[in-house]
Amino acid sequence: MKSKDHVVRLARLEAEFRSLPDARFSELVAELPDEAKTVLASRSGGEEGVIDIPGLRDAMRRSRMKGFPDQIAAAITSTCLDACIEALGDKADMPSEAELSATVPALVTQFGVPTTRLMFASAALQEAPAANAILKVLKNDPNLVLVPTPAS
Repeated sequence: MKSKDHVVRLARLEAEFRSLPDARFSELVAELPDEAKTVLASRSGGEEGVIDIPGLRDAMRRSRMKGFPDQIAAAITSTCLDACIEALGDKADMPSEAELSATVPALVTQFGVPTTRLMFASAALQEAPAANAILKVLKNDPNLVLVPTPAS
């Protein structure tokens, strides 16, 4: 992926993290395996074993070009991504925009809008062949429109 495309997609992922309320972010992080929670607690600067969400957000900003936001997004949305892949079946490798859009209602029902949006934004950042179709779903599905990214 061209570096400019990567930066644009990373900015979209970061916008989704900014729109994710701290309470929901905490819930998603709490569902991670203990080993992952230990790593996040150490990166967040909170007390030992405690994940400080504002500190974690700050660590993500500081390590944005090192892939830290991507790693967190992938970890906290993996079950949502797995459900999307399962729903797509043998179309999962190269789904169309329509096929991806068809998964949205069930994903939103099961995981909620913020998690589903974050999962699609995270998936769009990957170098998968379906990234362009994912971006179209994010742009065109009224439930998944990405929040505006402030200009730098």
